[in-house]
Amino acid sequence: MQVCQVWGDLSSEKSSENYPTDLFCDECVESMKFSTEESSIISCMGDDESYGDSCSRCGKTRDEE
Repeated sequence: MQVCQVWGDLSSEKSSENYPTDLFCDECVESMKFSTEESSIISCMGDDESYGDSCSRCGKTRDEE
C-alpha cells in the first residue's frame, strides 16, 4: 500500500481537490503508470495507516495485498 497524491479537479478552488491524496495498493499504483508522463500520480509517500485499510481505487485491503 502507498499513499499517493494524484491529479484531481484542477478547476476547483480547493487545493485538496486539485491534488487529492489517497491510499492505493501496489497493483493499482503500477496500473496508474507511476513514473511516466501519462501518469495520474504526482508523488507517492509510502504507507500510512491513518489513510485507512483499503485501496481507494479497487478496494483491496492490506490483508489481501
